[in-house]
Amino acid sequence: MRKYNQRMAQRVARRAHLNERGVAVCFAYNNLLTSLLIGVVEDVAGYVPTVGAVIELAVSILTFYFHRIVLVTDQNVFVYRDWPFHFPGKQLAAYPRHADLVKLGSPNTGGFSRFIRRGQLTFDDGHVVYHGILWIRRAQYIVQEGNNPTGS
Repeated sequence: MRKYNQRMAQRVARRAHLNERGVAVCFAYNNLLTSLLIGVVEDVAGYVPTVGAVIELAVSILTFYFHRIVLVTDQNVFVYRDWPFHFPGKQLAAYPRHADLVKLGSPNTGGFSRFIRRGQLTFDDGHVVYHGILWIRRAQYIVQEGNNPTGS
């Protein structure tokens, strides 16, 4: 896991007023369509010379309602609504860390479904969030850390 992700997780945990140490974080979306449309625009905008960062920021601010923050701490996994600039809003779910808590990818067997849903995070109670399909390393961190019981 990258140090940057750990620092960002600790920052988000402080913003959420948790007395737990942040371990991993990812920024996801509430549904697949949003992930495909907004996620790709945000990812590609960063490569536009000169104004790409401004476009990415504007899209992020205008679409914050659809964003979700998935935070793994040393004890739990939380899902929050996202406010602009990655401030956690309403807590939507909380889970103790345990084996098989979260799965990455599509439960369907079709190749297209597996590709398009490769950023899908499905929790053991059925709660689903979708990470952008281009850069899913952060989603992999959530699975790696969330499925490790506390203290392992």
